[in-house]
Amino acid sequence: MKLSHIIAALEEYAPLSLQEKWDNSGLQVGLPTESDGECTGALLCLDVTPDIIAEAVSRGCNLVVSHHPLIFKGLKSLIGRTVAERTVAAAIRAGVAVYSSHTALDSTMGGISYTMATMLGATVQRVLAPGENRSMLLRATCPRDMAADVRLILLGSRPECNYVDVEGESPVSPDSPDFPLDIVRHTPLCRVETIVDADEVRHFRASVATMPCGDKVSVETVAVDDGNNSYGLGVFATYDKAITLGELVERMRSAFALKSFKASRAYNPDTKVTRIALCGGAGGEFIGRAAAAGAQAYISGDIRYHDFADNAFSPMTIFDIGHFESELCAKDIFFKLIQKKFPNFAVYFAESEQNPVINL
Repeated sequence: MKLSHIIAALEEYAPLSLQEKWDNSGLQVGLPTESDGECTGALLCLDVTPDIIAEAVSRGCNLVVSHHPLIFKGLKSLIGRTVAERTVAAAIRAGVAVYSSHTALDSTMGGISYTMATMLGATVQRVLAPGENRSMLLRATCPRDMAADVRLILLGSRPECNYVDVEGESPVSPDSPDFPLDIVRHTPLCRVETIVDADEVRHFRASVATMPCGDKVSVETVAVDDGNNSYGLGVFATYDKAITLGELVERMRSAFALKSFKASRAYNPDTKVTRIALCGGAGGEFIGRAAAAGAQAYISGDIRYHDFADNAFSPMTIFDIGHFESELCAKDIFFKLIQKKFPNFAVYFAESEQNPVINL
């Protein structure tokens, strides 16, 4: 199995264009020239450490797929001063590639928050914090005899493309240097249109610029409101039949293997709920969105003291189940995704991984 095939499958499910602007999802370690090399197996984890790299080697895996990026803040050196530096060095020495999905997986349909809701038996209704609309109508107008080449650059082998013949005017200077003015003639033009992701526009413009006579191609873009709110952070979910907060807590304990967690003072085990909101990882910033959506309970991680204090009189119960616990389902998502695409490929759950936070 090619490493490039595994990465393509991961990014088909969770495109890198969905990641937050501050994030660093994608291939963390592994030279581009090695991406077509044979992949011997994948080890799945939440955080990449030297122990994870060692476990990958012991299992015969030359790929680690993690949720959290190994390289996040950036590295100024590789001299082993930090865990990240030591891990990157270990991966390079061992020839282990590292791929991290993070907020691309957080934001995709069927990602972390979707899975959390499913684990609790709730049905997702909508995204809590929809991502920015990234669909663009790209319109390239060019001489008709260039249309096929423009289409190939724009779409490759994809068929979703419209051709529209138009008439345009093109200034032409006669060969004679004595002719005092440019003259104008009508030129048959063609407009090539398609819907693309915003990240593709820049690549297309750059590719057109390298074409012979690329200066004859004009490119316009228009934002498209496709009404798709399936992508973004957090979800709002419902139960067909009301359950008590006490029952919800028991479901949380079982689904996320919780030994302890925090709750706001609104918690009453007998209160019945049908509407909940969830966000994997650190979701304190979406408490207001959860309340505005009508959630009776909000489940996330890394809730600050002041988040609890600021919502002390809210009827919505806030649960902090822990960052690690809320995102462990990333490994299950990776496993199902890779196994579905490549059923004979070796995929393992990391056994050396430990929650960096312990409860005494």
